[in-house]
Amino acid sequence: MNGRIRVNAGYSFERDVRKKYNFERYIKSPRIKWAGIGRNNVDKIMSLSKDPELFKPIMEESRFIKADAKDKKGNLYEIKKYSKKDLKKYRLYSEPIIKVAPTRSKWGKGNSFFDNFNGSDDYNNFIESIIKSKWWKKLNKKILENIYKSNCGLFTKDGAIPNELLEYKWVINKGEYGTIFDNYHRISIIVKLRD
Repeated sequence: MNGRIRVNAGYSFERDVRKKYNFERYIKSPRIKWAGIGRNNVDKIMSLSKDPELFKPIMEESRFIKADAKDKKGNLYEIKKYSKKDLKKYRLYSEPIIKVAPTRSKWGKGNSFFDNFNGSDDYNNFIESIIKSKWWKKLNKKILENIYKSNCGLFTKDGAIPNELLEYKWVINKGEYGTIFDNYHRISIIVKLRD
């Protein structure tokens, strides 16, 4: 299944869940505020000379809520078109915290990622260096918990699964957990049922 079909199927499933359980549509995504100067993340990365120790999140200005729906009691849920069987192994939970996914027609000279990184290898080396940075070692667990604990858990094909029954972790997605753009790796969160 290609990425666009999978995304559309996911949106359809979210709509069906909200309608069936009378949930309010409540779509929130984490927004990490990064250090550096510029209009976008690439400008900020370049303003810091691609130094992964300096390109770090400003925690107090970042938003970590991740949700697709709210029930009548105000509980938030992330809706995923997974079954419990699917979740016996790790599955993609989140969009990457730094994203490279322009439309194909806008990819090329003039695109900030294209112009400032010497191909995907250069960018992927930068991504690898982030997870080796001092700030990552200090903050990654806190960022992870802030994101997944912002809701009650997953709402799946088999109903609600509370966070206590789930295991979350960071991974560099190289294409094995979901579509990536032109071999540009992504720092993402994956999830599975606890053993």
